[in-house]
Amino acid sequence: DIMFIDPDGLFFFFAMTTDQIPPPPKETKFHPKGIDFELLKRLAETTKTRKLAGFLTTHFQRVGSKTAAEILARAGLSPDLSPKRLSDEELERLFRALVTYDNYLPPDPSVLSPLGPRLWEEGIKKELRPEFVKAVQRPPAVVEGHPVIVETAIAYGGDIKPAGEIQLYRFANRIPLLYDVSSDVSYLVARRLNWSVYGLKSLEDEPIALFFHVVSTKVPFKTVGKEFIANKPELAREVELGWRACARDLRIYLSRKRRAASAARRVELLSRYYALIAEVLEELTGERPPIETVLARVARKAKVEVPVEVRESGDGS
Repeated sequence: DIMFIDPDGLFFFFAMTTDQIPPPPKETKFHPKGIDFELLKRLAETTKTRKLAGFLTTHFQRVGSKTAAEILARAGLSPDLSPKRLSDEELERLFRALVTYDNYLPPDPSVLSPLGPRLWEEGIKKELRPEFVKAVQRPPAVVEGHPVIVETAIAYGGDIKPAGEIQLYRFANRIPLLYDVSSDVSYLVARRLNWSVYGLKSLEDEPIALFFHVVSTKVPFKTVGKEFIANKPELAREVELGWRACARDLRIYLSRKRRAASAARRVELLSRYYALIAEVLEELTGERPPIETVLARVARKAKVEVPVEVRESGDGS
């Protein structure tokens, strides 16, 4: 649990929702696509390897002996050179060869520690108390040579009310992003998606909240202030696919809810006419037909309840 007293003396208490914690990140090597020249130079100066080929396979993930040989051939460098004796010009050639090589496997995502759908859904339920919530964790992706995991969620109804604007909650490595929401990649994706396909009028007029969490070794912030995330095509694609997956479940939920409401209205309408018909038949025949049984069968099929007044009239007949 978290307890906090602010400067005005107000006491805040946040109860722990779960005792489960996300898996901790694991240490891993650098991926060649995600390095810069200064990092390469520092590694070359401090390495304990004696040959350039061993330097590449030791300090970088997804680089085996075959890949190292191909990279060094592109750079025009001998595998037997000492990394510590490379000139700046040779280091520059090696750097260019490393970052322009396109046959690497994707970076190892075990270095990341996402929340996971279950924890995120529990947190959203605790704070917003929606009637529907769905969270999705996308498979690991690569943005600018760094592993990235995107997590998205959608919450609907309950204590969430229409706000006249998009209700978007953004996080980067579990840190909330509070400013420049309209410039963020998630906001741009939310604006361009056709939400009517999923049974929604508009995000501004519906009781809906969107959630976006990016986990990466290097979050692609647009500015040094780290207030919003850049609109990278690879990242935008992951956000869109995540929200679409959530929205598909929301569409199913809303469809069932609307069908149930329609069925309830039909049963209520039928109950009014059936009650009137029953009264007329009772006057003519002296016997009241079992409309309660008929309505109960209809209501059971529609998975709704028979109106109270009909049940009470049936009990009193």
